[in-house]
Amino acid sequence: MKWFWIAVLIVIGIVAAVFAVEYLTHPISQLPSWVPGTKHGELNSLGKPVRGHEYKRGYVAVLVAVVAFAWAGWLIYKNQLAGKAADSDSNTTVASASGPADS
Repeated sequence: MKWFWIAVLIVIGIVAAVFAVEYLTHPISQLPSWVPGTKHGELNSLGKPVRGHEYKRGYVAVLVAVVAFAWAGWLIYKNQLAGKAADSDSNTTVASASGPADS
């Protein structure tokens, strides 16, 4: 169960990074249909096609990706520390249980 949440966070980070690239590199009118916020064929108040980029959504997607990757990294670090602590506890228990060899 430890690694399940790490995998979920990594997938969320990758998806958010893909959305961030799409939002920040394509104009609104050229966003793929699978990206939310597309404005295909919509006109602005002057009757011209909507132009520009979805910077706010792109920046939020970047923030979500960074937070997800950082959280996954922290969980990996925490699991490694717990694993090392368990290994050192088992080594000291075995050494103390066996006793000194030259009694």
